[in-house]
Amino acid sequence: MLHEGQYKENAFTPVINAMELCDYVFTITDNVKKFPEYTVTKRKFRDNSDFIILQMREDSIVNKVRQQAYDIYMEVFTANEINLKRQPYRKEERLQKELHAIQLCNEHLATIQLCRRKFHLSNKRIKYWGGKTIDLRGIIERWHDSDRDRFKDL
Repeated sequence: MLHEGQYKENAFTPVINAMELCDYVFTITDNVKKFPEYTVTKRKFRDNSDFIILQMREDSIVNKVRQQAYDIYMEVFTANEINLKRQPYRKEERLQKELHAIQLCNEHLATIQLCRRKFHLSNKRIKYWGGKTIDLRGIIERWHDSDRDRFKDL
């Protein structure tokens, strides 16, 4: 029996959870006070007055964590879109996308730990964020195992 707030896993569960993780990451990293995406450089004009240069950092950890969340979502979404009734020859591609999404979840967990140190994130936020990622990884792993067992007959 399911309790309030719980739901039974179905074919859309991995996609929904991956989208929710991606949405969460984009929402929290939109807070530039907590997750700055730029460097601040102070310079002086010739008359000794100060000016500040704000420069976007393409290699920032914020961009990496956002890209990871997006990549997880896209791998899960595209794996789910492969219709094996019409395209049974794509079963290996689907399994590979699922495995790649699991690997991306592992990398995302490592990046969360870097964010924790760099941005001094609270234990509460790390527990929630990491928990969402670990839950998603488990859902994808169960999905992958189910597909692998099902594809033995194909």
